[in-house]
Amino acid sequence: MSFSISRMLAALAAAAGAVSAVPASAETYDFGGLMAGDGAPQTASFATLTTSVVGDDVVFTLDAYGLDMFSGEQPWIGAVSVDGMRTGEIANISGDANVTMGKSKGPDGTFEFKFDFSDSSGKLVDNESVSWTWVGGAGHFSDFAAHVKGISYGDTNNAWYEAALAVPEPNSYALMLAGLGVIAVVARRRRPR
Repeated sequence: MSFSISRMLAALAAAAGAVSAVPASAETYDFGGLMAGDGAPQTASFATLTTSVVGDDVVFTLDAYGLDMFSGEQPWIGAVSVDGMRTGEIANISGDANVTMGKSKGPDGTFEFKFDFSDSSGKLVDNESVSWTWVGGAGHFSDFAAHVKGISYGDTNNAWYEAALAVPEPNSYALMLAGLGVIAVVARRRRPR
């Protein structure tokens, strides 16, 4: 009896290793719900932000993929505002835009600072990506909002969209269900008859 449980646990551990190559501390956010910008689409899907906590630092990757859904000549992401404490510095920037840390009150005045992508060297447009490390940023943030610029909806030429945690991949659910199944089998076998 214990041999088969051991084999099931070993198989579950092997499946966990095969399914998840992403660190447990990684989270992906989708930008989509309009926070500010009269006339802009109420919902949109135009970028993802992945955060990975590594010690005291946070590694970010911002991927723009759906900005063409907005009206305007060339919509672009100007900044990501952060609800949290402005601390540390930026390092290891790579990709299609520069990143600086600046002041921001965001769309509703509650966001403390921003990661700015709108310097003179370029803008983050559709099908572009940028990665950077926030040195000392771990544990100092709770929410994000993306600032989309270059749009055209009447008098509105920019809008803010809130971030929401992305729905886990189906293989994450499969792994969780397999783990619950093993727990149920073990619990059932331990019940006195």
